[in-house]
Amino acid sequence: MKIAAIQMVSTGSVQDNLQQAATLLGQAAAQGAELAVLPEYFCLIGQHDTDKLAIQEPFGTGPIQRFLADTARNTGMWIVGGTL
Repeated sequence: MKIAAIQMVSTGSVQDNLQQAATLLGQAAAQGAELAVLPEYFCLIGQHDTDKLAIQEPFGTGPIQRFLADTARNTGMWIVGGTL
């Protein structure tokens, strides 16, 4: 099994971070990865704990969870999204 350990520099913008992750995950898939692991805080680096609370999602729904599920399905990879 080929595994991709992805490193990235996250920002305070969830959308920008998801776009960067999408690019890196696409590269990993193109290189034959079957499993990709994103870093902790891949979706947001906040200045305060309240920044992280502001983007919380209900279990099973939300833009971050949808991104991970859609990207896994579209690339055929298993993806581990680093936690907040």
